[in-house]
Amino acid sequence: MKPDISDPLIPGSHALTVDGGDRAGSSGQEGDAVRQRSGMRPGGRTGQGLAEKYGSFLIGDSEFAISVSVLQEVVNEPGDISPVPLAPPYMLGLFNLRGMIVPVVDLRKLLDFPAAESGQSRKVAIIEHGEHCIGLLFDRTGEVLNAKGVARVDFRPNGKGVRDVVISGVLKFDSGERLVQILDPHELLNLEKVPRADNDSGQETVKFSRGKKLACVSFQTGHTVCAIDLRYVKEVKTVPKLEQSLLAGGNVIGTANLRGIILPVIDFRGFMGDDAKFVLGETLPKERRMLVIDTAEGPVGLMVFSIDSILSYYGDEVRPFAKLALPRGDLVNGCLIGKNNQIVMMLDPEKLMQEPSFLAAAKSCQEIFPPEAPDGEAAELEARAARRTFIKFTFERRFALDTSHVSEVINRPTDLLEPPFSLNFVEGILNLRGDLITVFNPRVLYGLPVKPCQDQKVLIFRHGAQKFGILVDSVDEIIITTESRVAELKPLDQQNTSKSIAEDVAGCLQHTSPDGKYESILILDTSALVERCFKAA
Repeated sequence: MKPDISDPLIPGSHALTVDGGDRAGSSGQEGDAVRQRSGMRPGGRTGQGLAEKYGSFLIGDSEFAISVSVLQEVVNEPGDISPVPLAPPYMLGLFNLRGMIVPVVDLRKLLDFPAAESGQSRKVAIIEHGEHCIGLLFDRTGEVLNAKGVARVDFRPNGKGVRDVVISGVLKFDSGERLVQILDPHELLNLEKVPRADNDSGQETVKFSRGKKLACVSFQTGHTVCAIDLRYVKEVKTVPKLEQSLLAGGNVIGTANLRGIILPVIDFRGFMGDDAKFVLGETLPKERRMLVIDTAEGPVGLMVFSIDSILSYYGDEVRPFAKLALPRGDLVNGCLIGKNNQIVMMLDPEKLMQEPSFLAAAKSCQEIFPPEAPDGEAAELEARAARRTFIKFTFERRFALDTSHVSEVINRPTDLLEPPFSLNFVEGILNLRGDLITVFNPRVLYGLPVKPCQDQKVLIFRHGAQKFGILVDSVDEIIITTESRVAELKPLDQQNTSKSIAEDVAGCLQHTSPDGKYESILILDTSALVERCFKAA
């Protein structure tokens, strides 16, 4: 069934007919006069002139078209689309198309069509204007239409919804028996709350120096993955017990005692604009974590869903956005492409540290709970000491690894390759973006009992020119400390540790947990671990 002029998608009451060929109003002064009386620029609302060729596609039985001048390509519906928080229903999210970040708009939802049948294979049309592009999700492709000499009806927007804005007119084929609705690419690229990826083709392709390689910690704030440069993170902890406080209100959900320092804890998901806010007194899920950052008025804790990974990156790998569908898009620098083409929103740490609500909460907390003044000489020595960052993880007991030795942390893949040899301590071979990485199981290597765990992680580290992975039960927290807190290993009889593990330990980290308990954490020597594996093989 072809759409007729009474189709609710076609704002016909505001139509202005512009016929093709030799028919009245087709071109020249008479056609221009019609457009001028309607307040339109020649050639429709975009002012780009009447296009002669269009690519057509279908949603159900309705046919639409868009100028081939902006249509770059048509691809299959991507399997992985990263959602954008608080986006309108028609904004599905972002996907990575050969290094280009593309927002995807579901035309069915945008134009109020019923939902597509489950399992239906759909297509995405990539449209581009200047440096910006979006993808339009539709049911199936049509054909290339030649509009030369074809009658066209142009519409003037009446402000009654998105459909009225993005549909600029109708092409009439076969004496009006076939109506093809024309989409305006300019209006599509300027839809409210749709991010526009700034894919600058004019960037330099040769970079003489990429600068220092950096590391960030990625975390979830709901369905969105964000990241922050590790240099600006003081600590990453499991959320401790929260106390009711006079400060509670807005996104501040309580206070926490971090080794004698009282700091406000902020529901980061709520801060970013999500309505699903945490209520003090509810049971915290075990995965809920807290990132501690310093502001000029004192530390604050940002409560997030979970810590995903440690990612290495160069500054030029942060892809910028011209506009983001985020209530706090001003806090986002761009995005990184993580594992499996996952899009990770990169937060601006400098702006977070200067966020007025954070500063106010930290200042009030310091005034109500002033920290004890440390000894002046000790404080000066602590401030001058070089910072070191460790990842604390578990297999049988707690261990730590300097983050400078870790390239990234990932969830245990379900599709590890079977190695071509039978070494029981080799869990499998991981194909990580083209790198084949041998994953060791330290429980088997050190003769410890094997305990299946759902939340296992793999720590990827470099040994010489090769990369290896360690399978661990969990990654518990990130500890930022100083060299003075790293000590030589205590005598073996005080460690309650098997001799084989103790031989592969580089030192001991003195650490105070959030509940004030003092603990010694063994620092694993990855070089010794690899050498042990080589000898065993």
